[in-house]
Amino acid sequence: MNLWANTDDNQQESTLHKNGGREGSHRLTEGNVLSTLREWLLQGYAAPYCRSLAATRIYRRCYWMDALGSVSKVNAQREVLVESDMSVVPQKTRKQKKNVELPVPAALLPLTALSRQLACEQPAIALQGLLFTTGSSKKNMRKEVVSGGAKAGKAMPPLKSIAIPPDSSLMATSWLEVAPVILKEIEQAPAIFLLNPFGQTMFSHEELSMLYQRTAPTELCFLIAHKQMYACLQTARRVSLQGKLLTSLLRTDRWKTLSEEEEQAQQTINACIAMFLSSMERHFTFPVQPIALPMRTRPALIEETPYTFIFATRRQDSLFSMNDAVCEYQRRIQEQSHQGLLGEEWFITQRQERKKAALHALYQYILQRGRAQRTRRWPDLRQQALLAHFGQFMLRDYDEIIQQLLIYREVRYEVQHALVEGETMPLPANEDILVWNK
Repeated sequence: MNLWANTDDNQQESTLHKNGGREGSHRLTEGNVLSTLREWLLQGYAAPYCRSLAATRIYRRCYWMDALGSVSKVNAQREVLVESDMSVVPQKTRKQKKNVELPVPAALLPLTALSRQLACEQPAIALQGLLFTTGSSKKNMRKEVVSGGAKAGKAMPPLKSIAIPPDSSLMATSWLEVAPVILKEIEQAPAIFLLNPFGQTMFSHEELSMLYQRTAPTELCFLIAHKQMYACLQTARRVSLQGKLLTSLLRTDRWKTLSEEEEQAQQTINACIAMFLSSMERHFTFPVQPIALPMRTRPALIEETPYTFIFATRRQDSLFSMNDAVCEYQRRIQEQSHQGLLGEEWFITQRQERKKAALHALYQYILQRGRAQRTRRWPDLRQQALLAHFGQFMLRDYDEIIQQLLIYREVRYEVQHALVEGETMPLPANEDILVWNK
């Protein structure tokens, strides 16, 4: 049973075949998965989350630390090198005038576009990205680049500081090599981290603890490739040092009891992911969310990719932003999978009926939970329902349901401020006390 037959790097990239305006098949290659994930996270999650940070009037900058790798494959516009202070420098900069604007690398175009958009809004916030071209976990890859002809491949001394470029940039290094210095440089600034803890070099517990212990807003987005995780497990069974590292990372040695049979590979992977989630839980306010990554592979067919996306946060606004991003993505690919098909109207009707049924079930859930627990505040009840149905409904869906409950007199509350003439009943705020009717 080969779980990853269509995902290896050496396979040909997928293309869209046009036939009467309809899109052809989409191969589940690593490149497609990573590009889809980055685009979705930037537009669906990072944009609204940065706006929520800006609205607090506390934070003026947010960092996007992208170490998922495969950046160099799409960076054909500009070569970079790393100076001895590890700042990113264009190779031809020394011969160009300072006021000449260099072309933006292809890998940075979406990030740069969003950064400019956020900078023009009010309140504004600066989104600055660092894309690590060698990914999350390659170690000892730094090269000494100095004038004078030092031998390539000579290891550099440990870094004490880093000159972070003022704008979004490519970093010709890996995350693990520079993480302690980067974290020191960004200090208390909010940051979104895109990492692969089970890559070519598995993260240690200490390396993840640096992120878990940050007091600044820290949003963790881990992409787990099932193939790589399974390889880590197999290596850990043969190499004692790797086994100790895995036990330390998972905070348990129960991985040793998992099946080694290839036929049960997916069950083994799922169990290992569950252990990893459990090791993270204690460090975060909200439950760590494992998120599947479905992709449309051909008309009317959506398949799960052999990846698991893990999201962890301590901030409620970040949790809400990710919930809406997941829900919107799921709904969008469902709609796109039926576009251009014969009988498209039938598929639209089916989706609308399923959504209506799901919202009715959510209505009953909130009503029953509110009555049973006598929940006094709507924000508390909404958060409980959202965590129980993470990624299934938009935040506005929950607010529409409480408005329906108020209209049908299933619940009532007294507004704590006087209503202006013509003002409709607002959503219950945190200070408003709910009273549930039997």
